[in-house]
Amino acid sequence: MTDTTTRPARPVTEWPTRTSVRTYAELLLGLSFAAAVAFGGYSAATGHMAIAAQGAAIVFLVTLTCVLVSWFRQVDAEESGTRD
Repeated sequence: MTDTTTRPARPVTEWPTRTSVRTYAELLLGLSFAAAVAFGGYSAATGHMAIAAQGAAIVFLVTLTCVLVSWFRQVDAEESGTRD
């Protein structure tokens, strides 16, 4: 049997530090995806709002690129032992 009196039942979890800019970028990513899908579906069904769908898709792709670069930079920093 294992002695559990000296160690915690769950490992201590350290939450990564997030800046408000990164949080807003991730929220914008989700919102722009929802807008692109909604406007795209509406424009496919009715033939209207194609410009809004294209604009939402461009915002989504730009935001996706920024968020992915941020995520990969954080992983690279953690692997090298430094923090932002």
